[in-house]
Amino acid sequence: MPLMFQCLFPKHLWKVPIRHGDLMNHFATHSARSKFSAIFRAPCRAVFFVVLTGLFCGCVDLQRTPQSGYYGTQDTPNLSRDRHVSERQDTLVEMGVSPTYELNSRETELVNFRIALKKAEKSLEGKREREQYYKNKPYLRTDRERLEFLQLDTFEARNRWLNARGIHASSITHSPEFQALVDINDIALGMTKQGVRDSWGEPDLVEVAGNPLYGNERWHYSEQTSSTEGYRSQQRMVYFDSGRVSGWESR
Repeated sequence: MPLMFQCLFPKHLWKVPIRHGDLMNHFATHSARSKFSAIFRAPCRAVFFVVLTGLFCGCVDLQRTPQSGYYGTQDTPNLSRDRHVSERQDTLVEMGVSPTYELNSRETELVNFRIALKKAEKSLEGKREREQYYKNKPYLRTDRERLEFLQLDTFEARNRWLNARGIHASSITHSPEFQALVDINDIALGMTKQGVRDSWGEPDLVEVAGNPLYGNERWHYSEQTSSTEGYRSQQRMVYFDSGRVSGWESR
């Protein structure tokens, strides 16, 4: 008597009479296929795992773009180098040297001293330490001398260093060359603010750039001068950088 197993066979075999022998052959074939699948299932899993591991390792080595939220976490050497180049170029401009100018060994040494000095100035902590340095900075003539001062560990050690060299902002006297200019009411580059006061008197107006502690100022003077057309008002301006004359002009 034919058997109908519609649910066990493909659609095109539905309602087709199946003999008992054919049914046994079908189950035998299905069992062989199951064994074949079981044999190859484990290797396939192993291949899949290897491929997945390779993809993961590849993602780790991908370059990170600026649009990535992780950009820069592995680029510290490059960022540090760029910062150093920018810092050096800014220092050259500050010293009036073109960034494209090829420095000799002595000029390179001076630039390196200026860079080190700026870092040391930024590291000053406490109001007392900053006031001590910037009040006496005009009397420290070179970057090497200023850096030597800042590299001392304590406030007291710096005071001893100043006293040993006869440097103290409250009792400093003019150098012989500047004193000669003060005697004839003249000024010169590098002269201190006190030297300008002693030579030209108190300014009519003082303009301060940034923190007054740093001594970057512009002083205004006005005086009546005689001319062929009578008396006229002359305006003079003196520029100070770190407490010393860096330039002047008359109008």
